[in-house]
Amino acid sequence: MRCTRSLRRPLWIPLAALLVAGTAAVAGYRTQTVQVHLPVEPKVDTTGFRRVLVGGFMGDDHDRFDVKLEVVRLLRGDLHKNTDLLILEDPPASLPEQRLDDLKRNAPFFQAIAEDYRADLIVSGRLQYGSVDRSGFVQEEFLSPTTGRRTLRTRYVERTGFSLQLDLILLRGSDGELIYDITFFQDDIFSGDEVDPLDVFYRLAEGFREDFLAIFIARERFETRYLFTE
Repeated sequence: MRCTRSLRRPLWIPLAALLVAGTAAVAGYRTQTVQVHLPVEPKVDTTGFRRVLVGGFMGDDHDRFDVKLEVVRLLRGDLHKNTDLLILEDPPASLPEQRLDDLKRNAPFFQAIAEDYRADLIVSGRLQYGSVDRSGFVQEEFLSPTTGRRTLRTRYVERTGFSLQLDLILLRGSDGELIYDITFFQDDIFSGDEVDPLDVFYRLAEGFREDFLAIFIARERFETRYLFTE
């Protein structure tokens, strides 16, 4: 006598159904969680681009360090390590004093810059980095060492809020035309009255470095999928 075995056919169930059901059996099905690797194409097709000029950038100066020079170093370093593009080491070009929207449309300027540097692609834009005093009174839980009771108490805390915004534009060297633009923004609050602004700058910039690289190179995204079986 030949034994037969029924095959359980996997089904993909929408996430909404899972949120309602959890991992329990639903209508005769049970769940299995799997991780899926999804390829993500780069935001910009760099085919035909070889020589890349990073800079300059518009933005206010900081009294402790050169913010625009630091962002040029950061972006150049990331492109050097993660792409096959030739990143030019020339000093960043000075930008005309105009609004960002006008700069995006200033194709003759960027075309001339590209000719001077023999650049196929220019990475430029505007950088805004600043801080504001966020000191004030906060409530926190306090555990009494004598009674063991938890109570709320108020104390004054020295805090500084920092924000970093990078309005990035990519321009084609052959005609100076804008081919891509994106805005990155990061902010955070740090305790203490002696915070190093340069250290904070790099900590905030770390928040958008992966997204910056995703403009130029293919990445992998990991997502959770829920496989239901009978």
